[in-house]
Amino acid sequence: MESRIDEDLGVLPGEVRKVKHVMSSALTVVSPDTSLDEAVSLMTAMNVPVVVVYEGTRLVGMLTDRDIVLNRSSREPSAITTVRDRMRDEVPYCHEDDLLTDAQALMRVSEVDWMPVLDRRGRLAGVLSIYIPFA
Repeated sequence: MESRIDEDLGVLPGEVRKVKHVMSSALTVVSPDTSLDEAVSLMTAMNVPVVVVYEGTRLVGMLTDRDIVLNRSSREPSAITTVRDRMRDEVPYCHEDDLLTDAQALMRVSEVDWMPVLDRRGRLAGVLSIYIPFA
């Protein structure tokens, strides 16, 4: 299957893939003060399992559908109202021109399924999923 994906991406045999070749640029960004209900509605409407959390121009966290489900069962719904209350605030990131194998290794070590991808200017360029085939 990997050779089919490489072919679809235009990658030649033996060529090293970079993060930009497989990242998703379908992004949803919220602020930490966004209500949790609004973030969930946005994720549902955009059909995305993750939102990246920015405060101004600074990456401050990430919220996944899994984070919402796991935390919802352990707390009262009214006790948590904003993204800040549920987001992961220590989020690793990579750059779009990083090697895919390096980014996936960072995801495994950090135990995350999703990771923000920045360009070299520090702007959000996409999101990488651990669910893509390993290079």
